[in-house]
Amino acid sequence: MSIEDKIDEAYEREGRDQKRKYIGASSVGGDCLAEQSFAFRGFPETPPSAKLKRIFKMGHVIEDIVVADLKKAEIDVFEVDGLTGRQFEYRSHGDHVQAHADGQMQYDGELRLLEIKSMNDRKWKECKKKGVRSSHPRYQSQMQMMMAMSGIGSCVFVAYNKNTSEYLSEIVTYDEFEASAILDRIERVMRGDAPKITKNIDDWRCRGCFQRGSCWLGERPKVSTCRSCLSGTAKEMGGRYCNQHEQDVEDDYVCDDFNFWEPRDG
Repeated sequence: MSIEDKIDEAYEREGRDQKRKYIGASSVGGDCLAEQSFAFRGFPETPPSAKLKRIFKMGHVIEDIVVADLKKAEIDVFEVDGLTGRQFEYRSHGDHVQAHADGQMQYDGELRLLEIKSMNDRKWKECKKKGVRSSHPRYQSQMQMMMAMSGIGSCVFVAYNKNTSEYLSEIVTYDEFEASAILDRIERVMRGDAPKITKNIDDWRCRGCFQRGSCWLGERPKVSTCRSCLSGTAKEMGGRYCNQHEQDVEDDYVCDDFNFWEPRDG
C-alpha cells in the first residue's frame, strides 16, 4: 500500500463527527430544502472522503492564519467569546437554529461580525469581480442569518486565496428582506414542508450531497424516533410536537404509529 493510500485509510478510520441536531446558519443558503430537512431530522449522512476531510481541516488552519494576520495589522479581532471562552454562538427558534461566527471585530468605529472563507483561485477571482452576494449566495445567506440572530448590523467577509495567498474583504450589511426570506425557508424545514430540488438522481446538485443516500437510496436512521417521523414537527419555542397524537414529545420519543418523514417530489 502506498503512503498516500495509508494516509487516506487513516482518515477513513476516523469516527464521524457528531451529527447536528439543529439547522446551522452555514446551511440555510443551500438550494435544497430536502437536504436541510434530512439533516435536521437525523437521517444518516454520506461520510466525506479523506480528501474532503483534509480540505475542511485546511480551512480551519487558514482561519487561524487570517485571524493572526488581522491582529498583525492592528485590527481588533475577538475570535473567542469572552463570556464563554468558546466560539461566538447565536441561537433562535428554541435552539433549533444555531450560528457560529468566526469572530467579532471592531472596525471603522463599529462592532461587526467576522466571517472567513478560503477559496481556490477561480472562485476567489469570481468573488472579487462580482461580490459575495452574487458569487457565493450561500455565504451571503449565512452572514445574513448570523446578523439577524446576533443583532449586529454588519459582517466583515474575508476571503483567502489558497493559490496565491491574496486577500479580499467586503463589508456585508444586514438586509431585513433577505433575512425574512431565509427565515421562511427555515420555518419550512422545521415544519417538514420540503421538496426535493429535482426528480433526477443524476442531477449535478445531488451527486455530491451528503444526504444522497437518505433522499434517493432509502437509507434510514437505525432508531425510529419522533425526530425523523412524518408526524413530528419542531416547535418554534423548542422541543417537538406530534401532529398525529396532538401532544408535545421529545426528540427520542418512540411510538407504534411511526412513519419516516419523506420530502415532496421536486
